[in-house]
Amino acid sequence: MEIFHQLGHNFNWNVESLHDDNAGDGLILAPRYMKRERVEGMSLVLRERSFFDPQFFLPNTQRGQLASYNFFPDVVADGFETSEYSDSLAQEGALRCVRFQIENWFRYIIIPTRHVSGMPSNYQSMQENMFVLPFLEACQRLSASQPIVLQMVVTEHMLKDEAYFNNLLNWVTGLRGISGVYLIVDHGGRSKQVKDLDLLIALLKFVDYLKQNDLIVILGYLNTEAFLLSIAHPNVIPIGSYEGTRIFNIKYFQEQEQLIIRGPTPRIYVPMLLQLINHNYINVVRRATTAQGDLFEENQYKAIMFKPTYQWHFSKAELYKDYFTVFSNQLRQLASYKDRERYQVVSQKIQDAIGLFTTIEGRGVVLDADSDGSHLPIWLTAANEFAISKSWR
Repeated sequence: MEIFHQLGHNFNWNVESLHDDNAGDGLILAPRYMKRERVEGMSLVLRERSFFDPQFFLPNTQRGQLASYNFFPDVVADGFETSEYSDSLAQEGALRCVRFQIENWFRYIIIPTRHVSGMPSNYQSMQENMFVLPFLEACQRLSASQPIVLQMVVTEHMLKDEAYFNNLLNWVTGLRGISGVYLIVDHGGRSKQVKDLDLLIALLKFVDYLKQNDLIVILGYLNTEAFLLSIAHPNVIPIGSYEGTRIFNIKYFQEQEQLIIRGPTPRIYVPMLLQLINHNYINVVRRATTAQGDLFEENQYKAIMFKPTYQWHFSKAELYKDYFTVFSNQLRQLASYKDRERYQVVSQKIQDAIGLFTTIEGRGVVLDADSDGSHLPIWLTAANEFAISKSWR
């Protein structure tokens, strides 16, 4: 299991964390935030351990730096319209995009996808005609040597509906020429931690079925539920900085008016709690758990942030570099375990975190809904259900 940085706004923090702190194993490059020249200017060593996400989610919207890529559908077509995106345009865009990925020596060749809502009946045919078949043909024409990975953005409804779930699985496992799936779930992001039990169980099973069919599985846009999902043995787990890289939200790719948006509350990741807590709770949490030792992992960034004079603000790099370092270390510890043993480690860590939250609450600390442990019983139940299906429990 490898750990890749999901790049977005202020992506330099991720690159520096990978290079300077050995946090993670590679990068998921994001053209929405990175000009083509910036990507091509990266060192060959870095490009070889990373891959490029074309981000064709809204093919008619050139937000950010997407316009700098001559293979983005709206650029290829000089104004994208689904009905007018002919076979020749699709093929030309695919050739340009595949050639770009080959020439830059990325780890994988990614076949992009279009974002859709709900459970459209034409999902498979639309993706095949617009991207899958043209890209597979381009890979063959250009003799691509890298593994070919199909990107899929699926909604929570697709995964939770049994018939749709099975149709998706049969479709993707029946595609000839692909080596893996780059799976992104659009679940609406109603809370910072995923608390939808049925979704988590379905996602664990979907990843597991893909793995049983000998496909590489790369997960995208995850928050700390990556810890739970590790028990399905994905090949790549992502870590991200701002919420836009931890929870998939199509709004970041839509054209929007410039708005004054209030910045998020600075948070710090506490590995023993499996939670990112509001920084205002740090001292009371430490006092409530004195008997358990310091819950905050020691590193250079903690030393900076825990100085009395430190001015907490969401735009400070230390918050995110600390998270990259601490969470990637935690995930790496899991990588040495397999199957039942990994499940047992994960479930025990969740139980321990639940116990710590009980201790904290017992000392009168009332955490806000985005800092508490309300997600953990749901995660533990999902882990147990998956373990039962695998005969690990």
